[in-house]
Amino acid sequence: MDIVIIGSGNVAHCFGHLMKLHGHPVKQVISRNKDNARVLAESLGAESSGDLMDIHMEADVYLLAVGDDALARLNNDLRLGRRIVVHTAGAVPLSAIGNISTNTGVLYPLQSIRKETKSYPEIPLMLEASSDEVQKRLLALAQSISGSISIMNSEQRLQMHLAAVFCNNFTNHLIALAKFYCEQEGRDFQLLAPLIRETFQRLDKFPPESVQTGPAVRNDEKTMALHESLLVNYPSMAQIYPLLSESILQFHK
Repeated sequence: MDIVIIGSGNVAHCFGHLMKLHGHPVKQVISRNKDNARVLAESLGAESSGDLMDIHMEADVYLLAVGDDALARLNNDLRLGRRIVVHTAGAVPLSAIGNISTNTGVLYPLQSIRKETKSYPEIPLMLEASSDEVQKRLLALAQSISGSISIMNSEQRLQMHLAAVFCNNFTNHLIALAKFYCEQEGRDFQLLAPLIRETFQRLDKFPPESVQTGPAVRNDEKTMALHESLLVNYPSMAQIYPLLSESILQFHK
């Protein structure tokens, strides 16, 4: 399938290179950031533009790999008739691009993606389509670039997006807080690296609830009080610590 990509960020880079790798020519990259569009387009052997008015009208799929707010603008400004138009957002319904085309879909990558990555990890795709025919065509495209495809409606995809925020965004922030705390207190954050690796590697073998450790799951009030006393100068962490501890305690009751 011939592809036009609108966007030039992390997801655009990922999809662009996966499409090219699996035999789907990317004909054009369009982005308001002309330089970013040019860089991505050159790596894909495609044309580039910073103007929607230059869009090629003969592609098989138009991939909107842009931020959630930008989708609303595209829905107002872009008209592609019956051409297949797909967005990649987890928290945006399929209907959000309904003005652009009568044939729409979603390919949401359930993965944390950085364009600097040399090789992409496994990327499950959540697929939604406006009709059976569009679903059939997008399923063929999705299966060519990913080994894990799930058909989901907009509400189900939003639920998975929420779960992903807990798994990825929140856990990464907690690790960032731990790093900040160590730096402020003159402790070596790198000493925690083996523990962080073990925390995630064990999830390949065990369900998370079965390997929960720490003072909260033991209801060790003395240790938790000591920890909280160390957070008097860290108000954000001082709020998070008892909240998470209580959540762990209640979950494992």
